[in-house]
Amino acid sequence: MTQAQSRTYVTTTTNRWAVAFLNDAATVGYDAKIDSLKLLLEQTPPSKSKLNTKLQQNHDINKRQANSIIAYVEGAVKSAKVCRRNHLEQLQGKLKHTTEVIKNLEKKIKAHSDYLQAVEQVNRGEKKKVPKSLKPKYPDACPMRCPHHLTRYRQAQVKLHQKKRYAHKLKQKISNIKASPLHVNLGNKYTVEMVGSKDESYGNQICQLDLIGSELHIRVPYGLEKRYGKYIQFPIRLPKHGTDNLATAWYNKQALTYRFIQKSLTEWEIHITFDVEPAPRITAPVSWGAIGVDLNPNCIGWAMTDFDGNLDGFGQFKVNIQSQPKGRTEALLVDVVTQLTNLALEHKRPIVVEKLDFSDFKKRLRELNARASRMLSNFAYSKFLQLLLARCFKLGIQVIEVNPAYSSWIGLIKFMSTYGMNSATAAAFVLARRGMFLSERLPARTAYQGREPRKHVWSHWRLVAKLLKGSSRHSFYQPRLTVYSLVTLCCGWGITG
Repeated sequence: MTQAQSRTYVTTTTNRWAVAFLNDAATVGYDAKIDSLKLLLEQTPPSKSKLNTKLQQNHDINKRQANSIIAYVEGAVKSAKVCRRNHLEQLQGKLKHTTEVIKNLEKKIKAHSDYLQAVEQVNRGEKKKVPKSLKPKYPDACPMRCPHHLTRYRQAQVKLHQKKRYAHKLKQKISNIKASPLHVNLGNKYTVEMVGSKDESYGNQICQLDLIGSELHIRVPYGLEKRYGKYIQFPIRLPKHGTDNLATAWYNKQALTYRFIQKSLTEWEIHITFDVEPAPRITAPVSWGAIGVDLNPNCIGWAMTDFDGNLDGFGQFKVNIQSQPKGRTEALLVDVVTQLTNLALEHKRPIVVEKLDFSDFKKRLRELNARASRMLSNFAYSKFLQLLLARCFKLGIQVIEVNPAYSSWIGLIKFMSTYGMNSATAAAFVLARRGMFLSERLPARTAYQGREPRKHVWSHWRLVAKLLKGSSRHSFYQPRLTVYSLVTLCCGWGITG
């Protein structure tokens, strides 16, 4: 069952009294954050109670306000540690991959150097012929796109030199990060955080919302009571979206966290964060059918299955997210997500998406060609999945993530010519069937030999994908498609096992 998720709703205030108070409170709170951060980063940090007492004494605030500041700083420290660990893992992965490339280049260059040395010995008459164990690894010709007229052997030597320099820089960067102290970003100085708790009255003891009167009541720090009094209250406009969720959380006395951010000299944003329960699920079980979605840089394909896993409809959304501004990309993805969720609501079927992880690809991004690296850098899969999950959470649509292994190859070989689909919709059809726990075996007419029945079916697809790698996708539109005919057509030789 889907658990409750945190949601943030934003509104603004231009009340002069509130703006003046928030400016002073931000100054007091930022000084307290810095002191709290210094104490938390010590080798032996004090206990939470002692830290709370020190903040109260040094900055003239009450216990609840000190607890709020400590909770915020602890979250910032935890986030900084996670980001640092992820950064180190990515750099170490890049170093490992670069080291493997260097070893392969050194091995290949040495083999070619031995071959050239043997050729020179033959030319000088020291040997009768070149040993069969020595073979050339690089052709002597200069590639057409070479700007400096270097042979491929010389280019490999230059590449090896550059890879060694890159590996040295990575080692230096990793050692510097490990030796440097933890860097924690506390955000903008003009921000005020008031962290709530479910144990406090109306979810927050420092700042309380009067939903009926549309007002905020804030407890003023001790150092500012002479100017603003013990409490300050001012009217606010309720958020345009999520008012019903806010009313439910306020009535149930859930934890409400308020964050005030200065937008201009006369306006502050108010961010209200609380947990929201998911909407009741309205989609049928996945065994009754599903909608598969396959995301590509130039189009998003979808395919729908019925109760038996047969095709019940397909289509695609033409989107171009390559080299687009951030706002434009997000607007395109929002439009597609809206159409997909409307389709799911109409047919009452869950959505199946692929679970992708680009961490390994990013570690070897320098080894990819320009087109592949540009596509990976501009690929907005994480943003698309985030928008889809948020809208499905709100509407009560089930989202299932599946392993996308060999989904494109299965769609090309089994379904594309059969149903007249393109590669994106065929892959989406495979994902939908996989979400229904249906397996995809090799076609019965396949002439592939040596298939081991005890192995997983994906091992068979792996071998077929390896054989057909590099073939044109247009060749898969041929009728009565077989792996044997494709290999014969594209590679010019048959499969013997």
